[in-house]
Amino acid sequence: MLKNSGVTLKGWDTTSSGAWDGALGKGEGWSDAQPVSAGPVWEYRETLGCGSTADPDAPNDLTSCSVALSSCAPVDGRAVNQLYVWRRLAGTSRWFFNGTSCGSPNLPNTVASAPAVPTLDQIVTAFRELPFAKPTVNIQPEGDVTLVNLPTYFEAQWPAGSLGPGDVSRPVQLLSWSVEFRIDPASYNFAFGDGSESGWTDDLGGPYPEGRIRHTYEQPATRAAVKVDATLTGAYRVNGGAWVDLDGVADLEDEPVTTLQVREAKARLR
Repeated sequence: MLKNSGVTLKGWDTTSSGAWDGALGKGEGWSDAQPVSAGPVWEYRETLGCGSTADPDAPNDLTSCSVALSSCAPVDGRAVNQLYVWRRLAGTSRWFFNGTSCGSPNLPNTVASAPAVPTLDQIVTAFRELPFAKPTVNIQPEGDVTLVNLPTYFEAQWPAGSLGPGDVSRPVQLLSWSVEFRIDPASYNFAFGDGSESGWTDDLGGPYPEGRIRHTYEQPATRAAVKVDATLTGAYRVNGGAWVDLDGVADLEDEPVTTLQVREAKARLR
């Protein structure tokens, strides 16, 4: 779970030209600040724009924060997050929801910005930069030798002790967030070394006779380069909170190649 934090600003009067007009939405109601000469004094704060609009200190389910990370257009080429703006009378404890804003650039320059949080693009980029393992191909018949016209079985295997499907990454620090990634099952495309491929599948293959990734070679070859390309999906969570599906994949590159010899069997009479 994520708990919003915010900053406060005193000295704004709802009757002055510097008041926030929530009906205008997303920061359009601010005008030049005016010193308060009379009337109530308000304190303002901002939090990440997701979750409760009744209590700025209520913990948020991270699944609701995806909107806050993606609903605002960039400002000056920089990604911004949707913020909630709150106010309360000075000397009181109750905060009132006062509308939304697309990032601090749309707030008065005297309001300090909320703690920085990463954008969805930054989260996906961090996922793709994880030190993933790379799968190899196990082949049957054993010994990396097969025969023409004999069904050959292939299986993607992930090295033990490395980051692959089913694992959770070490925490990654992204601005104000500590993020973990869960690595979900991959998609595979087997290249058989004779110009043919399996096509993308979620089946990692298997040994004889149950394995479903099979190929029959029609011509002999001394060095057929066999490999499996893989993509990984996943989810992320912040500070041990709920898992949120990741809208992106990691496309692995330069997977190891297994050299397969394809022989032609010949019948002989004695």
